Amino acid sequence: MSRPATPDALLLGGCNEILLLVDARDLSIQAVNQGALRHLGHSREALVGRPITDIECALTDVFFWEDVRQGLVPEIRDAEASYLMANGELLSATKNITQAPDGSGRLVICATPVGRLRHAEAELADASAHLRATLEATAEGILLVHRSGAIVNMNHRFSCLWQLPEALLLARDDQAIQAYLAAAMADPEAYRRRLKEIRPDTEDETQDILHLADGRILARKSRPARQQKLIIGRVFSFTDITEQKATEARLKLAASVFTHAQEGIMITDPGGTILEVNDTFSRITGYSRTEVTGRNARILSSGRQGPEFYQNLWHDLAHKGHWQGEIWNRRKDGTMYAEMLNIAVVRDEAGRVSHYVALFSDITTLKQHQSQLERIAHYDALTGIPNRVLLADRLQQAIARTRRDQRLMALVYLDLDGFKEVNDTHGHETGDELLIAISQALKDTLRAGDTLARLGGDEFVAVLTDLGSPGECEVVLERLLRAAASPVRIKGNPLQLSASLGVTLYPHDGSDADALLRHADQAMYQAKQAGKNRYHLFDPEQDRQAKTHWESLARLTQALEQGEFELHYQPKVHMRRGQVVGAEALIRWRHPERGLVAPGEFLPMIEGTDLIARIGDWVLDQALAQMSQWNQAGLELAVSVNIAAHHLQKEDFLARLRDKLAAHPLVAPAQLELEVLETAALEGIAHVSRVIEGCRALGVDFSLDDFGTGYSSLTYLKRLPAGVLKIDQSFVRDMLWDTEDLAIVEGVIGLAAAFRRSAIAEGVESAAHGALLLRLGCELGQGYGIARPMPAADLPPWIAAWQPESAWQAAHNHPLSREDMGTAYAEVDLRHWSRALEHHLHGQLGSAPVSSPLNCRFGNWYRGEGRARYGRRAAFSRMEPLHEELHRIGEALLTHRADGRADLVEQGLAKLLQVQEQLIACLHQLPQEN
Repeated sequence: MSRPATPDALLLGGCNEILLLVDARDLSIQAVNQGALRHLGHSREALVGRPITDIECALTDVFFWEDVRQGLVPEIRDAEASYLMANGELLSATKNITQAPDGSGRLVICATPVGRLRHAEAELADASAHLRATLEATAEGILLVHRSGAIVNMNHRFSCLWQLPEALLLARDDQAIQAYLAAAMADPEAYRRRLKEIRPDTEDETQDILHLADGRILARKSRPARQQKLIIGRVFSFTDITEQKATEARLKLAASVFTHAQEGIMITDPGGTILEVNDTFSRITGYSRTEVTGRNARILSSGRQGPEFYQNLWHDLAHKGHWQGEIWNRRKDGTMYAEMLNIAVVRDEAGRVSHYVALFSDITTLKQHQSQLERIAHYDALTGIPNRVLLADRLQQAIARTRRDQRLMALVYLDLDGFKEVNDTHGHETGDELLIAISQALKDTLRAGDTLARLGGDEFVAVLTDLGSPGECEVVLERLLRAAASPVRIKGNPLQLSASLGVTLYPHDGSDADALLRHADQAMYQAKQAGKNRYHLFDPEQDRQAKTHWESLARLTQALEQGEFELHYQPKVHMRRGQVVGAEALIRWRHPERGLVAPGEFLPMIEGTDLIARIGDWVLDQALAQMSQWNQAGLELAVSVNIAAHHLQKEDFLARLRDKLAAHPLVAPAQLELEVLETAALEGIAHVSRVIEGCRALGVDFSLDDFGTGYSSLTYLKRLPAGVLKIDQSFVRDMLWDTEDLAIVEGVIGLAAAFRRSAIAEGVESAAHGALLLRLGCELGQGYGIARPMPAADLPPWIAAWQPESAWQAAHNHPLSREDMGTAYAEVDLRHWSRALEHHLHGQLGSAPVSSPLNCRFGNWYRGEGRARYGRRAAFSRMEPLHEELHRIGEALLTHRADGRADLVEQGLAKLLQVQEQLIACLHQLPQEN
């Protein structure tokens, strides 16, 4: 089967009809045949590429092709046509339009020319088309109604205004269209009634307003349509006036706002000439509209604003287009008023200023009220002087001025002494009058530029500025003290107070305003504590130390929370039996940077704080846990724990201790001993006694630590049921060469025996310390001479390997009686002399000890008390030559030192100590011989 010929090929045929191939998208002629060129007189070049509407010029053709452009392409169309020929005449034809068979969407026009008999019909069609074009060209919606009521015609604008659906237009159902129009109205029934009133066959011309349901507003006009004198129908025109009505409403609203606005409104030209004002303008200014129209706005000027104010105003108007602010103006009667003014620039289409619009409101009453509120907010209601709020502002200004002028400023915190008693005795009314009188007296003492403020109650603050030296401040402070102490008579009652002043100087105290006030307050309390009626100067260095203290507290709290503390244990031994009887738990701080820190460096910082109690609880928990582990391992060891006074005095101490013991059932309460400082126990002896009794009821015993450093009162000792007295290490350490320390140690041991308490000596640093303690009757000891504090893991092996000093057994076998106690003191005198000589030889003393054996303290004992009691004993007779040799060696050592013979000095010292030990051995033998 052969393929059909394409439209392009057909156009090449030689038929007599006019054949045109048209693109449906842009209506351009794409091909023509010879018949078209012959009938129309155009060349092929003149036709190809031109829109078909250039040669099909009937209005019906224009509408048809516009539909095609919109995509309404017909399957087939038969119609009359008029073609514009090259000579300007019209060629009438009948045409058939079909789609090209190639599926390209192009259209094929086949037109057959007709004779001139159709010319008249063509002219009639053109007239109709012109009418249609006219209808479509108007901006109004046009509806033509026959006098019978049938719809004759409508333009496209009408269908758009009423948003007629396409299906309704194609149906050509007049009743359906009228029903649709009625339904589109806000009030359909009113529309129908009015439509019946407008008869299409009358001479009346009508106009009314239609309100549509969608909010639009249409203006409707109608007039009769005539053919000559015969009315053949009615023409309706519809115009959308929605925006016009909205504009009218806005204008009406603007006019109403202008007239009824509560703000004054003034409109001027660019030169400031007043063009219009509203009623509120007249009410505020007192000028009527006629009085100000045509005059310059300067008539309102009060003169209170300077040139700079108006320069800034005009600058903002020029660059920002508006200005807003407060301004003082003058009314017609000359009175001033404050107004809140807002000026806006109005420009024309060229951007030039055409008007200024000013809106303002009278805020005079508001300003007066604001002034009253500011006074209430900034001044004390009772005394009338500045309050805390105004003080803060004045203080900031004073700080800035002092810094700028490089002068001094003093901040004085003043508190009246005895004011509460006046209130309680004479009543608050009298107290208030007294405050008024004193505040005035204080204010009168200050210089110009100084500030006195009341913080509340009987507390005042003075800011003294422009001081050249602290001495100038002292003069004012003395005047303030005298003013505060001046007698005042209130209701016939003579009253007199005094004041305590705290002072801080800026910039010596380089703090901010709040800190300065706080520092002055602290200094005032110190003045109170020092006796009142005086002033005290704040010390920045002392404050820095306080800050350091609080920072240390914070760091120690962090150390506790992060587990940086640990316990070491120092053994306690029974020197006579050679047995380890317990250990003291001692806290250490494993600092991340500093390493192991001793308790003496950090515990004093937290003494008396809640942190000392928290750490004390931690120590108890750790010690009990460690004791439980040791018990499980077969090492039953008593452990003593130091308890701070603040911790011990907690109300729940006993309950918490009971809970801790219950949490460690493997630990017998008797294994735990609590140590409390003697001085701390005596501070709250009644409470401490009750706590000790409560602990003993639980099975936990107490020891008094550092015994001998406090009052050591027999009454107090009787009231404190502690089972152990712990002799302070400072006495034990020095008792070998200090008879006063020896006497204290002897006394504590005697007190312990008298009150049936145990005594333990800390500070045992050598075998000699232990031996002397045993001779005095003290069998328990601890100290570096026995063992240093060690980690818990090191204690069991140390206990297993420990051996007591051999000298201790001999010392215990021969304790000193009261009658033989003099030998102990003689021994200490001897050691003291040797020690003094050694220190002098090493440059540690200014003068040498007594060199004669007859004048030294040991020599005095030997010839006196010693000879009387021990003169017939063999050991006593051996002592004199040894004592004389000791002094000869001493004299030789002094000579060697003077000669610069350091080697002989060291050799001689060794010999001296040997002789000394021989003498001491003789002393130890004296009580043993009969």
